[in-house]
Amino acid sequence: MNALRAHPHATRGFTLVELAVALVILGLIIGGLIRPLSSQMEQARRTDTRQALERIHAALLGYALASGRLPCPDRNGDGRADACSPSAGRLAVGGLPWADLGMPDRDAWGQPWTYAVNGAFTRAPIGYTTAATGSGRIEVRESAGCRGTLHVRGAPALVLSGGATRHATALERENRDRDRCFVSLPYVSTAGRRFDDLVDWIARPELLARLAEGGRL
Repeated sequence: MNALRAHPHATRGFTLVELAVALVILGLIIGGLIRPLSSQMEQARRTDTRQALERIHAALLGYALASGRLPCPDRNGDGRADACSPSAGRLAVGGLPWADLGMPDRDAWGQPWTYAVNGAFTRAPIGYTTAATGSGRIEVRESAGCRGTLHVRGAPALVLSGGATRHATALERENRDRDRCFVSLPYVSTAGRRFDDLVDWIARPELLARLAEGGRL
């Protein structure tokens, strides 16, 4: 009894201040764990999507070898190529005909692929003189409006994943306006300048070389 009187606070619980401090510390610990985990998950999705784009690239070349042409885009979401006009080699943009190619219908973020094709290359047979008008000549650069460092000009086809953010910045919106200009940049995570699109294209020399190897030219 005397011992209890000598230590009146021996059995007290945590004060509100102590609980608040403990919760703050716990939050910092959890936050410190979540950020690296989130970064690792994002990197894993980007790796998976890059690998999927490589398979799609090969499938498009295989389609061209088998059919003598590239497929038109999917317009209604069923994964099958729909009609597009090869007249004057105009640009056709839509969904990837993933079912025709035997590929996954979505990227690692669960979003459908964007597919752009120069209409001239959707008509068989493709030849050494197959080209396009100005509006159909796909360009990939590092700035919007077909400006900046050039990656490729006159690409027959292009496949795009919008990544996690999708058209969050002006550069990403350039990849959604359905014109012939596309942007490809390294991953940028800085707020306000974020760019996480993943872009893959088939260059004209590569396509013609593959068709020549397969006896299609």
